[in-house]
Amino acid sequence: MSVGMTETRSTWQRLLNRIGALPTRRVSWGLVVLFSVWVVLDVFIVKLSGGLAKSSFDAMVRARVFVAAPDPRIVIIDIDEASLARMTKEFGRWPWPRDTLATVLDHVEAQAPAAVVWDVLFSDADRISPGGDAAFNEAVRRSTHSHFSVVRLPKINDKLSQVTQVDLPGLWAAPALKIASGAATVALIPPALPAVAESRLGFNNGYVDDDGVLRRYRYLERLSDGSDIQSLPMSVLRALDPLAYQAYLAKSGSSFVGDRDELIAWRREGPAYPHISFADVFDQADGGKPLATVPSFAGKIVIVGATAPSLHDIHATPLFSMQAGVDSLAAALDNLLNQRHLAELPRWLQAFFAVALCVGLAVWVQLKSVGSLAPALLVLPAALLGMSYLSLNGSPMFVDLHLAAGLALLFLALLRYWNTLRRNYWCSPPVFEEPLAIWPLTRQDAWFEGPLDRLIDAVEHHAPACRVVVCDFNEGGLATPRWPELARFAAVVGPPAMLMAVRCELQPVLMRLASRCGEPGLPQTYATREQLASSVFSAWHGFKKSETA
Repeated sequence: MSVGMTETRSTWQRLLNRIGALPTRRVSWGLVVLFSVWVVLDVFIVKLSGGLAKSSFDAMVRARVFVAAPDPRIVIIDIDEASLARMTKEFGRWPWPRDTLATVLDHVEAQAPAAVVWDVLFSDADRISPGGDAAFNEAVRRSTHSHFSVVRLPKINDKLSQVTQVDLPGLWAAPALKIASGAATVALIPPALPAVAESRLGFNNGYVDDDGVLRRYRYLERLSDGSDIQSLPMSVLRALDPLAYQAYLAKSGSSFVGDRDELIAWRREGPAYPHISFADVFDQADGGKPLATVPSFAGKIVIVGATAPSLHDIHATPLFSMQAGVDSLAAALDNLLNQRHLAELPRWLQAFFAVALCVGLAVWVQLKSVGSLAPALLVLPAALLGMSYLSLNGSPMFVDLHLAAGLALLFLALLRYWNTLRRNYWCSPPVFEEPLAIWPLTRQDAWFEGPLDRLIDAVEHHAPACRVVVCDFNEGGLATPRWPELARFAAVVGPPAMLMAVRCELQPVLMRLASRCGEPGLPQTYATREQLASSVFSAWHGFKKSETA
């Protein structure tokens, strides 16, 4: 080994010894300050580890035990791959002439549904089949239950838009602000058909997280003039339950300063809502025989949307890597209609819990010992994550304790590592040149974890120039000593003058820790650690003989 490497290793060892020599109070509370500063900066500024832990949240969602049953009123008329294949022969590839949609709409409307929700955009006129547009436009005018979606564009484009509440009155939340001049414009893709533009509207964007997974749904969005535009589920709620609609707006109230995004309370894996093939519904509406696969739509909330992958209305969710957008819309609508809102802990409250936990651990260390927290290294984070998991099973709030669990694990791990350095420092006596006295001790149980830490605390407080000798002390911190018969013995070694000076103060503490506390032995000079160890073993041997006498 080169001289440079030897010096580096020696320097590093001296640094570790200095860290191990630091008082427990200074280390524990120093970590509290460090973690508190990090939590505040992270939660409110950096936003690196605060907030929702995405992968673990997704795993918890998939592993739920209690999941609310889907609303039996919701059914989906599915433009699936089978429908595309069957109808291509007569109407060509998607999009089909809109008189096909008009036929289905009239058929469903005739059965008095609760709502017909269109997860289909009508943003362009059909120049190939204008008659189809005219037919669908008239069907929409006759419909009293239809709700249509628009695509919201990024807010940065609002000032460039010319679309206002006058153009799309059904998009604004009620009661909307009536502003004669200076009304906000909103950037979106408006409907091309007049009847659709005059109907009930709502935006239906899927705002995914930065990892591309859809976990939240935006129900309301506030514009620059203080008015709100509503989502497609809000439009349905407005028609079916006006009181709940107004209550939701009131709940948002003054606390609603941005976009109203909520965690989606997903149903179980697999299609949670009945899917009826669009082609089957069209065949029946077009005069075909009744089919067992097509139920009555009376009183139903009928969502018309596509699950065909070729139409690209798919995204990742906690349940599936490729989930159809219409199923996500159905879940968001179900949550809103049945008031199954899944609230989240505010970021500041997550920060408070994390900091409070670190403070609690520091207080515990002062009252007990670092070693007494050994079981908590895995149990405490697991318990916090377990509480988060339980909150997803029927609770109206997801108690996200991932930040607290992560900080607790890191806090305990750092304390554990420092405690190892501390034991190395206090339990590795240097070769003293001056004479030393040996004060032997014994316990019924091994000097391990808590008792060892308390012995070190006593020596650190009363006799800082002394050191502790313990049999079978190991740096790895094993759960049990390899030789418990030997680990019952310990000794305090140090300058005779110091041991005698603090004897009256130190002896009561040692007697509380040890089942038997001897007297400091005669001082001797030790040239090597081996000679010191031999003398300590001799003191223990004499101690043992006196016990058995």
